[in-house]
Amino acid sequence: MPRCKYCGQTVWSNYITALGASWHPEHFLCAGCGRPLIEREFQVVDGKPYHNTCYLASQAPRCAYCGQPISGAYQNYDGHAYHNECYREHVGPRCAYCSQPISGSYQKHDERSYHNECYREHVAPRCIYCHKPLLNRYMVDAWNDCYCLEHQEHYPQCSFCSRLIPPEQQTPGWDAYGVTRCIICHSNSIEVVEQAQPLFQECKQWVARQGFRFNQLPLRLELHDRSTLTDMLQGRSINHPLGVTLSSRQLRNGSLYSSHIEGVAVLQGMPSTLFAGVILHELGHVWLTVHRIEQLPLWAEEGFCQLLSYRYYSSLNTPEGRYHAERLESASDPIYGEGFRTMRTRADKLGFQRFVETLQATRQLPG
Repeated sequence: MPRCKYCGQTVWSNYITALGASWHPEHFLCAGCGRPLIEREFQVVDGKPYHNTCYLASQAPRCAYCGQPISGAYQNYDGHAYHNECYREHVGPRCAYCSQPISGSYQKHDERSYHNECYREHVAPRCIYCHKPLLNRYMVDAWNDCYCLEHQEHYPQCSFCSRLIPPEQQTPGWDAYGVTRCIICHSNSIEVVEQAQPLFQECKQWVARQGFRFNQLPLRLELHDRSTLTDMLQGRSINHPLGVTLSSRQLRNGSLYSSHIEGVAVLQGMPSTLFAGVILHELGHVWLTVHRIEQLPLWAEEGFCQLLSYRYYSSLNTPEGRYHAERLESASDPIYGEGFRTMRTRADKLGFQRFVETLQATRQLPG
C-alpha cells in the first residue's frame, strides 16, 4: 500500500497522487497558505504546490509595465517579464513606417524596426534597373545607385561612368565609336566638332586662368572613334585611348630636331565633363611641347597632364566632376595613376603656380 509523503503513514482509502508521490487528501497542502489543495489545477514552484490564487499572489512573475501578476504565457524582454498585451501595446517594437506593434520576425534598418511587409514595400532600397526591393546582398555603384547582384553579369557597363546599361536603355548609338554609353552619358555626349567648339574654347580659357600660355598658337580640334585614335598613337601601347596631341616632328641625324603642334584629337561621343577633362589633358601636352619641356620621364609628363584634368574636375563641384577626380585618385596604372599622384604631391608641396613656373623656367621636373 502507498504511504503518504507528508505523514509517512499507510494510505488505506482515497488518496491523491501528485508530484511523484501519494498523499492523504488532508496532507496535500498549498505551500503558500498551508490549506489543503482540493482543486484539480494548481501551480508548482521549486517542487512545491500552490493554489492558483496563492501562486498569483506570491510566486507569479509580475509584469514590468503594469505591475500585475502574470499567469499563462508571457514575454521576456531585456531581462523583464511582461503580459503579452502590455508588451505588444507599450513595450515591444513598433513599426517605424505604420506605427503599429510588431510581433514575430521583423526588419531593422538604420536602428529602426519595421514589419517585414512595410520594410519590403516602403523602406527597402530598390534596384535602379528592375525596381525590385533589395532584401539581401546587392551592389552599390559609384553614384550610390543600388542594383541586384545578377545585373552585374548580364548588363554591359558604360565606358565612361561605370553605370550598367539594361536592354531598355540600349538606344540607337549606345555602342557607337567603339565604346558603350549609358543613357545619361549619351544624353550629354559631344558628337560633332561644331558641338565641341564652345567647350574647346572654354577649356582654353580655363587653362589660361591657371597661368598657361600657348604663344597664340592656333589649335584645331578633331573628333574620332576609338579605332582611329589608336592608329594615331603610332604604336604607343595605350589601352582605350581618349585623346591624342596632333603634331609633326622633324628629325636630324636620327634625333628630334623640332616639333610643331597642330591641335588635339579626342574620342567622339564622350559626355561633356569627361570631354573637357581629356581636352585639358591634351592641352597639357601642348604646353609642354610649346615650352620645349621634352625631357620629362613618361610618368611625369602624363602625370602632369592628368593633374590639369584633376584640377578641372575638382573645380566643378558636381557629381560628374567628383566621379572623374576620384577615378584619377584611385587609378592603378603606374603612368597615369601613380604618375599623377606623384606629380600632385610635388605640386602641392611647392604650390601649383610656383610648380608650373619652375617647370617652365628650368624645363626640368621640380623636386
